[in-house]
Amino acid sequence: MRRKVPLVCQLSRLLPAFCLFGFSLLLLAQGEWTSPDHIGLVQDWSTHHAVFPRNGPLSAMLAAQHDPRAFYSWRAAALDAMRTTRGSAAQTEMGVEEHHHASRRAPNRDWSISLGSAGTADAMYPAKFTFDINATPSCANDFVVFPVNQSPNATHENLAAFNNLYSGNVNSFGICNRTTSASDNGLAATVKWSYAVSSSIAAGVPTSPALSLDGTKVAFVESKSGSQPHFHVLAWKSGDGVNAANKQDAQSPKVLSTFTAFAPTAGSGTVTNLAFGVSGAGSGDTLSSPFVDYGTDKVYIGDDKGHLVRLKNVFCTVNVACSGATPPAPSIDTSWGTAGTVTVACGSKLSGPVVDFFTGNVFVGCSDGKLYGFNSSGSALAGSPVTVGDGSATGGIVDPPIVDGANGFIYTVSGTDGANAVLVQTKTNLTSKLVATLGKAGGQNIHAGAFNDAYFSSSTSANWLIYVQGYNGGGNHVFLYGAGFDASRNLIAGTPANGLNIHSSIVECSPFTEILNSGTDRLFLALTSGTLDGFNINAFPTGTFATAAETGGTSGITVDNISSQGQASSIYFATLGGTHSAVKLTQSALQ
Repeated sequence: MRRKVPLVCQLSRLLPAFCLFGFSLLLLAQGEWTSPDHIGLVQDWSTHHAVFPRNGPLSAMLAAQHDPRAFYSWRAAALDAMRTTRGSAAQTEMGVEEHHHASRRAPNRDWSISLGSAGTADAMYPAKFTFDINATPSCANDFVVFPVNQSPNATHENLAAFNNLYSGNVNSFGICNRTTSASDNGLAATVKWSYAVSSSIAAGVPTSPALSLDGTKVAFVESKSGSQPHFHVLAWKSGDGVNAANKQDAQSPKVLSTFTAFAPTAGSGTVTNLAFGVSGAGSGDTLSSPFVDYGTDKVYIGDDKGHLVRLKNVFCTVNVACSGATPPAPSIDTSWGTAGTVTVACGSKLSGPVVDFFTGNVFVGCSDGKLYGFNSSGSALAGSPVTVGDGSATGGIVDPPIVDGANGFIYTVSGTDGANAVLVQTKTNLTSKLVATLGKAGGQNIHAGAFNDAYFSSSTSANWLIYVQGYNGGGNHVFLYGAGFDASRNLIAGTPANGLNIHSSIVECSPFTEILNSGTDRLFLALTSGTLDGFNINAFPTGTFATAAETGGTSGITVDNISSQGQASSIYFATLGGTHSAVKLTQSALQ
């Protein structure tokens, strides 16, 4: 007997996963949100690496709901489908902004605010919080957090957040624009809070932060070479570290050098401190950002000596032990591995780890060029490790793997396997390795790529592409490749058929970021030669749709809303050179 398809599913043929949307909403509402009236949206580094297609077996779709990242991904696609169908909102974003771009060609940015002498580290991301995904973008409550890799003191922050994000007057006037005053230029974001969190090592924040689902807490790592890294959870307080005389000054932070022994209370301006890993030569945490398992309130982090650690009671949300007057601060989860730690055989720098929520397995890359996998108890998987690069200076794995548990695939890149830059696909049991060669090795690290929207929305895998950086056959030009898939969803081995020369000498690319906005699929990347490029990837591109000059290239790029409101569809990143600034540009015009 045929089951009757629910009406919501009948109405959402453009998005099969949308019929689970309401159920996901109910699951999430039982988690960290304190009010049923609004649901926040977190976008950080992990949303680029734990990916959730919108087509697949019902069992896979149901399993995906254990990770709120799936809900966010599906919701964004549902909204875009509705806006594209309506047409008028799409015209506002795509038509009006592009018209202004063509007519004005203004050289200035929406806004740019200095982060100090160091700024955000290469390939790391700011984290964006949207207060209420069901309402108009909020000037007061939406914010973006930037990690700053500089030693903290009274004039040097290592973590800062900005609100009034949707400000500016390039292409369209921002909904957060304000009257200019002596303390506020009125056209840029403002500092929401700024901290110099200083433990015994008094170090910067070299990796990406992670946010609690309600946005009230930030998890991040303070680290420097030769010392144990320190994991912190900050319950920020709005106004801390704000310079009343200059609301665009992030470099007047509040110094936090004492730490709470309990879970910090939201809005208190307090922070926890937990050392992990080891000290000594070569120690620290250079590449491994904390990955949050929101369903269990646990975090996975690696260090530079091959130690993969699991922590518990991170945001103190789902464990009954977190109730009462003295809820516990984060601590090592001794039930995992050996006393909470798995010693990865490479013994060197680990990438950010990524959890596959379909199996519970954890995957991490290493500077030896190999991909490692562990089960939920911390035991190595049977196929671990998988060799990707050759472990040379540019043959390591420097970015987290991309894990697609619904289709059962993992994607990893390396700058060289001894001859070529490579993209590797394996199954999540670490078998069936396939290699796309990305031109002759060019002497630079390769960062994570990004899929086109068809990978998420189409059941026909011949439409799928994964965009990655590579080189030409001589290894002296930078190429943008679109690696394809066969009818069985397997990566097509060898050199991709789709290739575009994007730079005439060898430079390093940022990680790639993709977003579908009003029916237009966009890809963003930056080159250390000093540009940020946008590509329309509804089909494989023949060139950029816009380019912005960004000194030294950029950090990882975070996108925000799909919105018709002025300045509310944007990207955020930090420049790697010059003034090391936090920057916002519109998605459609890169200005």
